[in-house]
Amino acid sequence: MKTTFTTLFLLLISYVGFCQTYPVDTLYKTGPLSNRINVVILGDGFTKEELPKFTAEARKFADFFLSYEPYNRYKDYFNFFSIPTPSKESGVTNPGTAPDAYTDQPVGKKNTFYSGTFGSSIHRLVTINYAVALNVLASNLPEYDLTVVLINTTFYGGSGGSVAVHTLNEQANLIGVHEIGHTFSQLNDEYWAGSGYGWEAPNMTMDGNPATIKWKNWLNSNGIGIYKHQGDGDAASWHKPTQGTCLMEFLNQQFCAVCREATTEKILSLVMPVEKLEPDAEGTIMLDGPKTFKLHLINPVPNTVQVDWVLDGKAVTGGSGEITLSPDDINGFGVLSATVFDSTSMSRKSNIRDVRSWKFEWNLQSNSPQVFKIRASADSICLGREATLTASGCPGTISWATGEIGKSITIKPNATTSYEASCKVDGQATSKISKTITVLPLPTATASNTGPYFEGATITLTASGGTEYAWSGPRGFTANTQSASIPQAFKGSSGIYEVNVTDVNGCMAKAMTEVKVDPILAVGNRQEEWVQVSPNPAKDYVKVTTKLPGESQIVIFNQAGKKLASRIFTRQTELKLNAGSGLFIYKFSNGSKQMSGKLIVE
Repeated sequence: MKTTFTTLFLLLISYVGFCQTYPVDTLYKTGPLSNRINVVILGDGFTKEELPKFTAEARKFADFFLSYEPYNRYKDYFNFFSIPTPSKESGVTNPGTAPDAYTDQPVGKKNTFYSGTFGSSIHRLVTINYAVALNVLASNLPEYDLTVVLINTTFYGGSGGSVAVHTLNEQANLIGVHEIGHTFSQLNDEYWAGSGYGWEAPNMTMDGNPATIKWKNWLNSNGIGIYKHQGDGDAASWHKPTQGTCLMEFLNQQFCAVCREATTEKILSLVMPVEKLEPDAEGTIMLDGPKTFKLHLINPVPNTVQVDWVLDGKAVTGGSGEITLSPDDINGFGVLSATVFDSTSMSRKSNIRDVRSWKFEWNLQSNSPQVFKIRASADSICLGREATLTASGCPGTISWATGEIGKSITIKPNATTSYEASCKVDGQATSKISKTITVLPLPTATASNTGPYFEGATITLTASGGTEYAWSGPRGFTANTQSASIPQAFKGSSGIYEVNVTDVNGCMAKAMTEVKVDPILAVGNRQEEWVQVSPNPAKDYVKVTTKLPGESQIVIFNQAGKKLASRIFTRQTELKLNAGSGLFIYKFSNGSKQMSGKLIVE
């Protein structure tokens, strides 16, 4: 993680001249510099008398940064330092030549340590002498990963690039996090800064195809879509994931999901989540008694770090960061591995497990005598799942009752089954052992809804059969409850909703329900709004009209309860009346909605 200095950097240092050292104040230190993101805060325009102010502002910004998502999840992945450097004059240079210069800001040049200045063409673009800053870093904390420069003025301004720069404006902390979005995560502005500011970035692209766009895994969820920067010119060629709802466009917004993902992936690319192994994974470790293997993890909050333990190629159950083995767990020699992966919901990058998984291995030896035995990857499995059986402790040939030869077989039983293995050694009797694998039934999963629905109604989904539920559906819908509601239904809410139902054994089955939403205005809950029967009083016929979607039924009875007419219809129908004059009862039904009324026939 240590910063690599290029030839250009060395030339810059030689240009600056003699290197000076300054005190380095530790604001927060969570671990070794070699496995942390080291943030260094510098200050410009602070005189010697104002250095306590700089220190206070540096800590204030560090606190804000560590409270901002997604940085707040990875506080222990960061070290924060500040390097106070006194300026001869207080403040910042303002050339006053930019067309958007602030009319109330004094114009003038200041003699400051890093030569901080507002822009000559874009006023709010505050820059420094980067060669001086790199010189200070090289001489005082060369292990830096991110540099922030605080400018001692309350006028609004900042810039990104290799160093994040911002002023002490009332929105200073937000300006700083925005600029760090450029510097640390290589994010681009989501407002259109001009034709020279369009390039490929995590949150900016020319690709407008939903199937291939770089944030395709976020589409239709968390407010993520495909938006043009502007409707014409160069801006029309560039796309962004949000429209006015991201910090990279407006300071009153949080990072959008796409920018959080880019930031999270940057963090995880710089810090290994394992601080150390216990015991060290060097040489061969003798198991002469129970021994604990432990990973000292740097856990985010909430903890999303997963550890998968594997012994001799087969999954074994362990704690999140440790496992205890005994000599009987291996026959002679074995290999224990632990694979570490951060499954954070902040990232949906495809195949990312292959990119940033960390694997550690220990070579083991046992002093226990070899015993012919079978190890199962799982003693009980859910119906439809596979398990691996591995026989060990046989100095000869291993064969299975299934007809296979070799140490391991993969099985997929439909019911609880015993599997037999034989060990054949020349000149000796054949040894046989068996292992029973219990097959657990899948839950009886059901899914239903109370539709059909009309636009504006509330969709109600219900599942049963398990203890945990995970819904998914059109337009990125997700829910983790047995029953779920979707208010303000519209045509786009129609479609198949699927739920994964998991029982107490961890077995999972899927169920689906189809939701139908008719594109009509919402119908109220009052029964008189459901159906209109007219004319009433009637003579030769009656017309029945409803705004409810789907099939409806109208049934007409006389006062003795005898059914005289019935019709299943959609929206509207007519019934001829051949029963003479009198008072009759009609009953109307549509799905779960039912009502009755009186019909007078003259």
